[in-house]
Amino acid sequence: MNNKLEPSEFDAYQKAQSDEPFFTLLARDPMSPSLIEAWAYLRSGQIGAAEIAFKQAIDAATHIEPQMPGEAQIRSAFEVAQNSRDWLRAKLNI
Repeated sequence: MNNKLEPSEFDAYQKAQSDEPFFTLLARDPMSPSLIEAWAYLRSGQIGAAEIAFKQAIDAATHIEPQMPGEAQIRSAFEVAQNSRDWLRAKLNI
């Protein structure tokens, strides 16, 4: 299990470096299970299965009210993505 009461050995909060950006998906987000599966499939080289999981996430997204692109949570997600790119480049010295 990976939750506040039972963190897993892969818990990002415990493993993150002090300056490392991270993004959290909660189970209440209908897209979360498929996006997590897509990540796992990509990391294990199963590209076809990842594509299916992404399509499932897209399907889930069509059943929820979209947030506006300028909303704070959406802007924050894009900022975390950019900060993650910058952090990785700095760590890799590229």
